[in-house]
Amino acid sequence: MKPCVLTVTLNPVIDKAVIVPDFKVGRDFREESMSVSAGGKGINVSQVLSHIGVKNIATGFLGVIGGSYIKDELAKQKIENAFIMIDGIVRTSLTIIDTKNSKLTRILERGPKVKLSDINKFKGKYSALLNRVSVVVLSGRSIPGAYNSLYAQLIRMAKQKKVLTVFDTSGEPFPRGLKEKPFMIKPNVDEAEELLGRRIRSKKEICVALKEFKERGIELAVITDGSRGAYLYDKDRLIQATPPKINRKNPVGCGDAFIAGFVGLYIKNRPLEECVSWAVACGAANASSIDPGEVSKQTVLECFKQVKINS
Repeated sequence: MKPCVLTVTLNPVIDKAVIVPDFKVGRDFREESMSVSAGGKGINVSQVLSHIGVKNIATGFLGVIGGSYIKDELAKQKIENAFIMIDGIVRTSLTIIDTKNSKLTRILERGPKVKLSDINKFKGKYSALLNRVSVVVLSGRSIPGAYNSLYAQLIRMAKQKKVLTVFDTSGEPFPRGLKEKPFMIKPNVDEAEELLGRRIRSKKEICVALKEFKERGIELAVITDGSRGAYLYDKDRLIQATPPKINRKNPVGCGDAFIAGFVGLYIKNRPLEECVSWAVACGAANASSIDPGEVSKQTVLECFKQVKINS
């Protein structure tokens, strides 16, 4: 496999996280500390890939206002920037972390609106970038102005060039994209329930769900379930990877870190159990950081040693 991954973030975000102990609605607060970072699910994946030493390219749409900050952050982490610039302002998100009550509140903007000409320009760049990679990660919600079948088209384009697709989104674009049979999906339990239209709680129900995704033509399906870890079905057996207990600071971006960890080892032809263990370790390391995607390889290694595998 080519040792390079492409990530797609259609609607990047400037993430602001503030710590406000005992936060309550309707009152004035002064933040205890604040951090700002480049975000969006694909960008989070790229950042973790960079931290664990995997070459990657990030693409998508960037509003001209605020876009320079995202580009600067990518450059600091040696992530190749292949974004299309569009009119508008990069959206922001505010995460309020209540450390006293272990609660998290998020406020997310919608983002700029793309035109058809922007989409066509992006698809041309995307097609060229596919020639340089072995895996493309398509993740995050779409952007205002884009049609619901855009992700499905991007999956089809990648498959035509024999590039593996990892697909992680929500809403109407998700079932549409699944019809194109991406290589890998990573829904959490709630998302899997929505996709399959039934309750999924027990290990047996998770196993049946994973088999059903496989029957739908998805080569690799992983279902995540918070502290219970991640489940993968392979060769007639259910593999469960349970994360270590950590000092959880911010869960935002943990799923993205999981994908980065999995893909980072998969392109090196490592066994699936090792890939899912490393993925769980990356997710745990991300949760122990305030900023999404900000993990150290040393922390990942420490978490990796504590991941438990059952099969």
